[in-house]
Amino acid sequence: MKILAIDTSSKRCSVAILEDSNILINLYNDDEKTHSVKLMPMVEEAFQKTNLTLEDIQLLACCVGPGSFTGVRIGIATIKAFADVTNIPVVGISSLESLAYNVKEKVASSSLICSLIDAKNENVYCGLYYFENNTCNTVAILTESLDVIIFVIQEKFEAIKKLNPNIQDIIFVGDACQVYQNTLSSSFANAKFATEEENMQSGISVAKAGLRKYQDGEYGDSSSILPIYLRKSQAERAFEEKIKIMDMTMEGIETIAPNFQTEFDEFWNINNLRNDFANPNSKYFVAKIDDEIVGFAGILKICDEANIMNIATKVSKRHLGIGTKLLEALISSAKEMGCTSITLEVNDHNTVAINLYEKFNFKRIGIRKKYYNNTDDAIIMTLNEDRH
Repeated sequence: MKILAIDTSSKRCSVAILEDSNILINLYNDDEKTHSVKLMPMVEEAFQKTNLTLEDIQLLACCVGPGSFTGVRIGIATIKAFADVTNIPVVGISSLESLAYNVKEKVASSSLICSLIDAKNENVYCGLYYFENNTCNTVAILTESLDVIIFVIQEKFEAIKKLNPNIQDIIFVGDACQVYQNTLSSSFANAKFATEEENMQSGISVAKAGLRKYQDGEYGDSSSILPIYLRKSQAERAFEEKIKIMDMTMEGIETIAPNFQTEFDEFWNINNLRNDFANPNSKYFVAKIDDEIVGFAGILKICDEANIMNIATKVSKRHLGIGTKLLEALISSAKEMGCTSITLEVNDHNTVAINLYEKFNFKRIGIRKKYYNNTDDAIIMTLNEDRH
């Protein structure tokens, strides 16, 4: 199987073509400011030097982050374009997992691999992995300050040694390992460190990880690769700070009533909202930016269960994190009410909402056929207390 792999998530722009695990070509450029300009010429050069074309490729693999926000988008957009015109299967690979593959051959199954990428301001992206039967197993993925990361690594390392006695040491890989090597060495007596070249992200490792995922059936079309942003951009964080969640009032309902269906969705009915809000067993919130109501959400308590009645965001303000903040408020409120589970129904075509709920560990438990307008099915999802 011939694999085209791209990694633009770091300062290195990398393009590789492999045939199974055999490297046919590996090209890279270390100027992170030129990824958008250099990537396509590098792809063309790779095809020319291997005497191949896109039609010869059977798998596309792309690094999806975490890393440079702009770089990640460049790589994903390019792979999506290739996939859309060829229907070649696509695999997205985390930059943290890709780094683990950089040292896979030298550690076998004896080491816990800790991938560390510098997230600036003494924060790091961290991924903990170990290989077993040629499969990369994820122990943890997180982004925190270095001191918190060290504590978590120590905790996870001791726990995994009890489950897998073969693992006796830790090997650190990634650019943050060079930045913080002295601190890591003093914190871990059994620490080993990757070489300078192994600390650089590589299209070769993206391809090898992609091949393994493909063999395990973990692949899809262009829509299946999404960026991994463990840490939002400064602009996104600044915007989210403007979103305020507060209790809904009847006055607030009447404020949004005049243009309710056009500004939110034709699906919603203002009279139903008034009635649900008036129910003594319900709890409703609004999201505001400045003085503008940009979203609302509510739950209804039934015995020890909370049912999410709705989460709605203004059409003009969608995909800005408002729904996430409203869902967080509902989950917290359900816990305060003493509910042991939260249930909801979601249109099976509403992939954005489904992805949001799954991010919060809601699990699919059933289907209601033709629940919406006697046409679309509803997926029933639940979140139990031990997952709150």
